[in-house]
Amino acid sequence: MAQPLSGIKVVEMGMAIQGPAAGVYLSDMGAEVLKVEPPIGDSSRFHRGVNNNTPPETPGAMFIAGNRGKKSVCLDVHSEKGRDILQAMIADADVFMSNYRPVFLNRLSLDYESLRKCNPRLIYAVVNGFGPLGPDVNRPMVEGAAQARGGVANLCGPSDGLAMMPGATTADGTGAIGFALGIMTALLERERHGTGQSVSTSALGAQIFIQSWEIQQCILTGEPLQRAGSYMPNIRGPYGIYEASDGGMFLFTLVGDEGWGLLCEKGGDPELANDENWNDAFKRMGAAPEMQSEESVLNVRDRMKSIFKRKTTAEWRDFFRSRDDCIVEKIQDHSEVLSDPQVLANDYVVPMSFEGIGESMGVGNQVQLSETPAVIKRPPPQLGDSTREVMKNLGYSDQDVDEVESHTLEIRKKFLGE
Repeated sequence: MAQPLSGIKVVEMGMAIQGPAAGVYLSDMGAEVLKVEPPIGDSSRFHRGVNNNTPPETPGAMFIAGNRGKKSVCLDVHSEKGRDILQAMIADADVFMSNYRPVFLNRLSLDYESLRKCNPRLIYAVVNGFGPLGPDVNRPMVEGAAQARGGVANLCGPSDGLAMMPGATTADGTGAIGFALGIMTALLERERHGTGQSVSTSALGAQIFIQSWEIQQCILTGEPLQRAGSYMPNIRGPYGIYEASDGGMFLFTLVGDEGWGLLCEKGGDPELANDENWNDAFKRMGAAPEMQSEESVLNVRDRMKSIFKRKTTAEWRDFFRSRDDCIVEKIQDHSEVLSDPQVLANDYVVPMSFEGIGESMGVGNQVQLSETPAVIKRPPPQLGDSTREVMKNLGYSDQDVDEVESHTLEIRKKFLGE
């Protein structure tokens, strides 16, 4: 069965997460993604992270997550031969995508104006830290820098303490989603009207987008939101995180009137159910903040803390599971997420095979298509595993391939001190 992007060829020059994760999506949807790596490989191959006791030959988790399904072409793009091969690959491609900074791409004549001359139908897609324009277009970016610059970190953490970074790569992750969406939009435009074009997104732009509500609130009120610890900064009410008697934690959000009464009764505070400040769902969602004073908000949150503390995690989970008018979820760690039947039923994690450890599990694709579903084609590539195949398809001789492979191996040995 043909997939949506069957026949689409993508040349990717990416590292870390933001660029490569978008390439994974294109690969899952049928594109052939050729990952161009330097002689020493994408640095994320070797990033071990914490608690990682897998064999040395097993790629790092960051590399696996961002590169499964791709083919690796190992080139020294600073050499004349390497640049020639890369140019030939791009001339034969539908998409060139990269999260390298523009200053680096321009230095190698990999800017849009140069590449469109040899491939007018090319979708030229570049994602960076801070956007394609402005004084910081070439400023280096890491995950935390985009979170800080975009304001997300300022809303994370206790109200009376330091700001905190979110516990996930929200900038790179959402940046990758926007990057893939931009590429898909440009491909659709080209298929409909035959026009190639450049696509630009950024981690900073993604951070602004995912805070559309919060930033719009600041625009309307003239007041930036403040950190609220375990509570939503833009909701005045009991919406927040609470701890059970045995340490389990729950996110409590919306609850209907009947469920609210039963919750208060079960938690030993039936009087709260009739408190006029909180006696309907509209008020409990903080949809009318003028109804609740700061004192009332702090009071209901303190009473909710006491309510949750009176029962165990299992008791609360059983209670909420029996009700469909409550939106309450136990806060799970990643090991619990991996065994969650809802996660497994939707193939959000799926069986995969990795070098060094063999059969295991990996993160799947979040988009489900009924007729042409996403397919993970292969494990993350070994460095340069497709260099010979790609060069031969472009008409290079075995001698040319041997020369390139010998050159990149020599650089790699020098880097490793061998």
